[in-house]
Amino acid sequence: ASMADEGLTKEQKLEIARAFILSAPPGEVNDVVQDVSTLVGADAGLQEKLPTILQEYNENNNVVLKGADGASVVISKAGMVEPNKYKDPVGGKLVTVDHTAGEITATEPLQPVDAAAEESRGLIQAAMNKYVAENVSAGSVCVHAASASSFHVALVTTKLNPRNLWNGRWRSTWEVTVGGAGSGEITGQVVAEVHYYEEGNVQLNAQKTAKTPLSFNDPPSFAAAVVKAVKEAEAELQTFLEDSYRSMSDTSFKALRRKMPLTQTKFQWHKLTAYSLAQELTHK
Repeated sequence: ASMADEGLTKEQKLEIARAFILSAPPGEVNDVVQDVSTLVGADAGLQEKLPTILQEYNENNNVVLKGADGASVVISKAGMVEPNKYKDPVGGKLVTVDHTAGEITATEPLQPVDAAAEESRGLIQAAMNKYVAENVSAGSVCVHAASASSFHVALVTTKLNPRNLWNGRWRSTWEVTVGGAGSGEITGQVVAEVHYYEEGNVQLNAQKTAKTPLSFNDPPSFAAAVVKAVKEAEAELQTFLEDSYRSMSDTSFKALRRKMPLTQTKFQWHKLTAYSLAQELTHK
């Protein structure tokens, strides 16, 4: 089926296509693009808008791209210099991205911000690297410094298992600000996304927002306070999901089960032929 006969304008088709693509599950955006392109038709102009839509998708989901050297780069709005150029402070590079192909096409040296900002950024990066190595399977994290008092943290891990028909992504993004001496604040969210599509289409999208004051004495304790806040927020979401799964069999799944009939007797499906035969005999 196509939208060509639905009486929609070109702009309406593009907005519908954009909504579908931006909501694509982890690892499935290319499949969604292919299906949506067929749905809206060639006259909708989707191919011309696709780089912009995929740029938004990559930034919103902190998609991790690999360069020719094999190094991973976390794509985020905080690191954007131009629509296709992003800072990679971890590798000290400025990377050029082809959003449609999902590839890094070029790199050049990155000029860091001032020394004080880079010192704090590096300490937060090192502390977050340690946290990810100990707690997040195959995770990537990137810390950006807007100034010596403003930082952005993006953490993401993606598990793709199309062979068993499921994909998932866990990500958290944080804005860290320094106020007066020895104080600051971290705000952000943790998001868990899972798509299971064996003989169906089941999606989980859970998130938790957090806002936590920070107290510290020096740059190392500042980095430690940031990691502590991130760890606590992620642990709370994980605990919530685990508790939900434990109680689900007694609540959500139970509500889906068919109630017993008024006779309080289960229908014996294997005797269906006998029931039918008895009914026919009764009517004769």
